[in-house]
Amino acid sequence: MRRPGVIVRRVLIAALVTAAIAVTAVLALDRLDPGPAQPIPFSHRIHAGAKQISCFFCHPYAGSSANAGIPPVDKCLLCHRVIASHFAPIHKIQEYSDRKKGIPWVRVYQLPDFVHFNHQVHIAAGRDCGDCHGDVKAMDRIKPPRTINMDFCTACHRKNDVSVDCYICHY
Repeated sequence: MRRPGVIVRRVLIAALVTAAIAVTAVLALDRLDPGPAQPIPFSHRIHAGAKQISCFFCHPYAGSSANAGIPPVDKCLLCHRVIASHFAPIHKIQEYSDRKKGIPWVRVYQLPDFVHFNHQVHIAAGRDCGDCHGDVKAMDRIKPPRTINMDFCTACHRKNDVSVDCYICHY
């Protein structure tokens, strides 16, 4: 007859091994599908994570308008005229600036035309960007961590005691 302590240890070890396999699988899938390729390789993991640059530095309108905004090329060059200026992708940023063209970033989040989402309202209510966008600080390329749809939004509204009346998002 086995002692209960031995059984508990074996169950815990099996659970840890299963969890490790699951985490490894998720990380492997993330590498296989890291999100859309962009014209300039931009790592949110480095900028928002390691360098701790606020979301609002590059997306300055999130707190004051419906649209969070995409930074103009010259915003990138505020730092990159000096930092990592020898790096080939930075040369591409400089080329866009010289031609007075914006970087044609590939859109990651797209809501239907009949849905009106306002970043300002959510930021003012104390929502964190990660509530919808996931752990951006750990992502090189942005990819939605979940499907952003009506079920996701209404679940969050209910959880936070916010109206789910149609006119809130459909106007």
